[in-house]
Amino acid sequence: MSITSAQRLSSRYRIRRLVAASVIGLVTVAGGVTLTAQAHAATYASSVNECLVFRPYLSRGVADQDQCVAALQTFLRFHYGNGVVDVDGRFGKQTREATINFQRAAGIKMDGEVGPDTWRHIAISCSAQRDDCDYKYPYPLP
Repeated sequence: MSITSAQRLSSRYRIRRLVAASVIGLVTVAGGVTLTAQAHAATYASSVNECLVFRPYLSRGVADQDQCVAALQTFLRFHYGNGVVDVDGRFGKQTREATINFQRAAGIKMDGEVGPDTWRHIAISCSAQRDDCDYKYPYPLP
């Protein structure tokens, strides 16, 4: 039994479709990974300015906010933490106490948690002190 030219063309066409679908699938998956990585990078800010865009809720036990906690710690360390706030990206006892010191100075509810009102007063404080909130922790977090 011999293969006709129509059958050869049909086989080649199927192979080309399979290869094209595979390439499109790989590009789609790679694009999805790239978009996920970019969204992830945008979510975890590294300066107070960037965190002020998202204003995430920060307190003990809140996960995946290391970069904003580090930015907050950098801000609090030199202004409301008496220099004893470790910048480690973890919202611990020192960060809570410095947050309460800041909230006391700002005249707002002293709960040790960083919500919308605290973020608003951080922005006001940055503007009054430096006209900028570009506090960054320049090293990798532990």
